[in-house]
Amino acid sequence: MVPGSEFSIDIRSEFPIKEQYVFLNHAGVAPIPASTQTAITEFARDAAEEGPANYPAWLHGMARAREAAGELLRCRPDDVCFVHNTTHGVLIIANSIRWREGDNVVGFEHEFPANIHPWRNLRERGVELRLVPEKADFRYSLDDLLAAIDARTRLVAVSWVEYGTGTRNDLAAIAEICRKRGVRLFVDAIQGLGVLPMDVQAYGIDFLAADGHKWLLAPEGCGILYVRPECIDDLNLSMCGWCGLRNPQDYDNYEQEYKPTAKRFEEGSHNLMTIHALGCSMRLLLDAGIEKIAERVLELTDWLMENLLAKGYDIVTPRSWRDRAGIVSARKSGVDPVELAKSLQEKKILVAARRGFLRISPHFYNDFEELQRLLNLLP
Repeated sequence: MVPGSEFSIDIRSEFPIKEQYVFLNHAGVAPIPASTQTAITEFARDAAEEGPANYPAWLHGMARAREAAGELLRCRPDDVCFVHNTTHGVLIIANSIRWREGDNVVGFEHEFPANIHPWRNLRERGVELRLVPEKADFRYSLDDLLAAIDARTRLVAVSWVEYGTGTRNDLAAIAEICRKRGVRLFVDAIQGLGVLPMDVQAYGIDFLAADGHKWLLAPEGCGILYVRPECIDDLNLSMCGWCGLRNPQDYDNYEQEYKPTAKRFEEGSHNLMTIHALGCSMRLLLDAGIEKIAERVLELTDWLMENLLAKGYDIVTPRSWRDRAGIVSARKSGVDPVELAKSLQEKKILVAARRGFLRISPHFYNDFEELQRLLNLLP
């Protein structure tokens, strides 16, 4: 089979980065597809030549992007709002919950800072952040999570996939713990969305945020936030602005109500160009098929793990597919991952170093020849 032939898109033409780089850092900042580049160019041309004359078409493009996000998350489009980045999504929830002094949030020890600092900063309101320690195998125990939750726990905030080790957390089990204890669940999905199927309703997730610049293959600075409809009335209006009103164009009506959906959190003017770009990238992934993408990434990472082991590397990422996604983190005695990543970049192979590990993160458009080129250069 020709690499990529199982997909309905022309992988080579959609990802021109393949012409000069072996790009294996989708857990960092990913390249955008050619069709997304075209969408940005066309939006910019229209804005330059027509100004806002075609604004209704721009709004239609945003609606299409919201539909794609709903399809990706398997929820209603109106349950999704656009945010500047993952941190923005976290901040909306952190500042919208009606906290009481003495409440606490429970999370994991080695989360990316985006999912730490907004909760940590709540100490100014008397809210404690409790971090469950990582085990020796770089995983988190559900028993430890359960032990950290008490009667004053209001929220559990975890990543779907851990950025450093590539461990995929068991969202279904975590959501069940939260449900039984009457606790809300927030998920930072940036390292899984776009490579793994997601169903926020089936999992029982209350809030989910992800920027588009990793596995969603979109530009930096635009992401999505999901808010479960049943949670809307429990959130305050601290993060709401004029664009979240039922009729934002009724400028002089200061007494109108806010939209009864997640769209109330789109506080001001939208970054329509990047929303269009995000929508285009999400649609490409949906057209390719998230299940097919997951199967392809499984094949690539399985092969990568086997060959890294053969070269004497210790695999930090869990071997079972149910416990991982697109990240493979590894280490080898005597090998400095930071220096190795720099050396590989000089040879047009892009990976990353995180937490003392070499982090390799291929996407569905990568192929085994590219992985072999990486392996050939590893000490």
